[in-house]
Amino acid sequence: MRRASHPSMLGPEGLNRALEHLRAFVRRKGLKSSLVRESVARAALEHVGHFTAEELVRSVRERGVEDVHPATVYRVLPLLVEAELIHQTLVSGGEGQRYERAFEREHHDHIICSSCGKVVEFHFEAIELLQSDVAKSLGFRLTGHIHELFGVCSACEPLART
Repeated sequence: MRRASHPSMLGPEGLNRALEHLRAFVRRKGLKSSLVRESVARAALEHVGHFTAEELVRSVRERGVEDVHPATVYRVLPLLVEAELIHQTLVSGGEGQRYERAFEREHHDHIICSSCGKVVEFHFEAIELLQSDVAKSLGFRLTGHIHELFGVCSACEPLART
């Protein structure tokens, strides 16, 4: 088992590749290009860590697209997920659906402290193989998953015992 590498920014070349990927995806779907959609995608791709739709709206507005409507962001998010630029996570802490960049990022799972909300990303090959075996034994071909563990982190453990 190992911790997943810390999410880093894509950098200019990676961001350009991601936006080209989005443009090609949009063309294949027969949609028109949109500067607002690209602004939302850019903000999502440059966000380090997990984010909500509301946080993404703020980020887009801070980047100069002040009149972006929250409904627009909510409509763009499923497209970005379908294009595999971002993916949904369950790491919500009651704050609603969260997302994180998927483009050019290794797969990982999460363990979340139920006391302080700390999130640690990790990759454990045995879990990945077991999930695939479970899917096969039930007659499925695994196409994806969201795996999150919950517990109390070492910083909160002494407090949890009192």
